[in-house]
Amino acid sequence: MEVERIVPLGIIVAMGAFLGWFIGRGSFVGAMVVFALGAVFLNLYYEFLRRKGYILEDERIIRMEEISARRTLQVILVILAVSMIYLSTKVRSNSSYKGLMSFSGLLLFVLLIIHGIFRIYYSRVM
Repeated sequence: MEVERIVPLGIIVAMGAFLGWFIGRGSFVGAMVVFALGAVFLNLYYEFLRRKGYILEDERIIRMEEISARRTLQVILVILAVSMIYLSTKVRSNSSYKGLMSFSGLLLFVLLIIHGIFRIYYSRVM
């Protein structure tokens, strides 16, 4: 395995270990700091590779990422919509599902709003 692949793997493994340790101690702030530092270190390392001339993404990889992100969003939206229908029928017989139904509805709403905002933004930029 090349060094270019080992370094990010080491960063991710270290992040996982420290995240597990902080979560086990119940420290939300510590876990968020580890997550943020890991993201910063990964971005700095990938920027270092780009400056050295490594090609991390080409047009094909970028296009595959776009398509897979779009399909993932579609699947998640369908799953949330179906869960809303299912939970709305369950709430009638058991009110303990009300919080879960509200969360699913809010998540569906937020995802649709974010998707709409990005569509408007990219329709103006591109």
